[in-house]
Amino acid sequence: MKMRFEFPQDRPAASPQRGAAPVGQLHELPAVDLAAIIYLRAWCDGESARQIIAEDFRLVMGERAGKAAAGDFDALMSSFLRNARRPVMRHGMGCKCFGGDESVFASLIASAAARDRDDAALFASTLINASAVYGIVYLAEQVGQAFLHLARSASKVQAPTHVSPALHYKH
Repeated sequence: MKMRFEFPQDRPAASPQRGAAPVGQLHELPAVDLAAIIYLRAWCDGESARQIIAEDFRLVMGERAGKAAAGDFDALMSSFLRNARRPVMRHGMGCKCFGGDESVFASLIASAAARDRDDAALFASTLINASAVYGIVYLAEQVGQAFLHLARSASKVQAPTHVSPALHYKH
């Protein structure tokens, strides 16, 4: 019996980096999903980036709420990565596309922000050990609310109508 479909003989071997394959472009994402991916990437870059994340939360949310949001995000990331069934893949900070694992993380945060715990749990369960899913969903709800706050604040910032060549912004 002959197979109906034949696979090409020169196909590449399965990638050892499952979850890194590009699935979209960052500019396509709503604000909460975009924030989730950017902050995931930044948090994974190390302590100096984590301090910038904490400062972002404090600037937008105030000292007390910002500190709480930064703590919630740290707890979420630590738990998420510690309880992942395999290494979570991410693209670099400057990359304009996003991968499958980043998409799942963003969907988890966006669902949790919308208080849709069932969808959030389904997204979490694709990457996380079952015993940790509900704890992660709880943290994702807290972080999702903070990301909603960041997104609303960003939409209120008006773009300048002109740019003075004398202005230089530090990143």
